[in-house]
Amino acid sequence: MNAVKITRRSRPHTQPTRPRKRAARRSKLRTLAVVTALALAPAVSACANPIKGDPIPAAGFYGSDPQPPTAPRTSEPQVPQPRRVDGIDPCTLFTPEEFARVGGAVGPPRPGTPLPSTCSYALGGGPEDAVGAGFHLPYAEVVKRQPQGAPVAVDGHSTWLYCELVDVHQTCTASTAVSQDRTLLTLLSKQGATAADTADQLFALTTSALRRLPPA
Repeated sequence: MNAVKITRRSRPHTQPTRPRKRAARRSKLRTLAVVTALALAPAVSACANPIKGDPIPAAGFYGSDPQPPTAPRTSEPQVPQPRRVDGIDPCTLFTPEEFARVGGAVGPPRPGTPLPSTCSYALGGGPEDAVGAGFHLPYAEVVKRQPQGAPVAVDGHSTWLYCELVDVHQTCTASTAVSQDRTLLTLLSKQGATAADTADQLFALTTSALRRLPPA
């Protein structure tokens, strides 16, 4: 195969796109670094060190109750209203108004990112900020694979909340039981944000996405 020669004339057309492409790739990798725990992390909850108190400050998920739920971490999830996910496009789970509250969506949706059956968007609030939603593993499996998460609730549905600081980005994921074998996965990654603020914004997004799903 002949080598491609880059001339001076061609450089102005290629250079402006490189930083944008690199930023999009870094954003995808940063979000994937946290969400991979859902799909690839070993089930080590049985041998993990116990976490004292509430590991994640997520007041919004508790509603009017300042105390976290006391249900066992491995109990069957509460699903007061099963939801249908088949045929639902995960790229449609958030509205422009909801995007605006977390920085505004920038660019087109990214279906299949960071996981199959999910969709993410870059946000304009900060470099490489991102938001996403989709459908994933059963609730019990998420609990096993994210032993450092915390049980919370959205509209009475069992939800497993997990936050992690990656570089300067605070990323939180919420896995909300919509049936006994599927969860609604929502995620938010914000530069320079606290876990409390990120989780509180994620609660509003998760609540809206859950209510948007039709009853099963």
